[in-house]
Amino acid sequence: MTITEPNVGAAGFVAALTASGLCASERIAEGRTFAVFLYTIEVGSRAGEEIEVGLEIPGDWPMSPPSGPHLRPSLDHPHGAVHPSPLGPDWAYWSRPAYQWPADRTVRGYLRHLRTLVSQI
Repeated sequence: MTITEPNVGAAGFVAALTASGLCASERIAEGRTFAVFLYTIEVGSRAGEEIEVGLEIPGDWPMSPPSGPHLRPSLDHPHGAVHPSPLGPDWAYWSRPAYQWPADRTVRGYLRHLRTLVSQI
């Protein structure tokens, strides 16, 4: 399936997530816009578990990627850099930039990044 991203910013990101088969919605927390969706961990020790993912969407997406993911339940990452999330106390923010973003500025590219991150827990 080819995923097209017709818009920019949060609306475009949410539309692209929906086109990829995820049921995403926008959420505002502390004046910041997030795309929130359920995600099933595909590989690793938690494979098959469903978590909620929140991604802060920059206004210039797809030029800039979402920041690292916000996860619920609050999960630790073996390499640290886990912080409180503005989405609430039962969420955790993983400071994990999408380093490959310049090569693939798509939702599909970010979901590959997310898959790699959650496979490490």
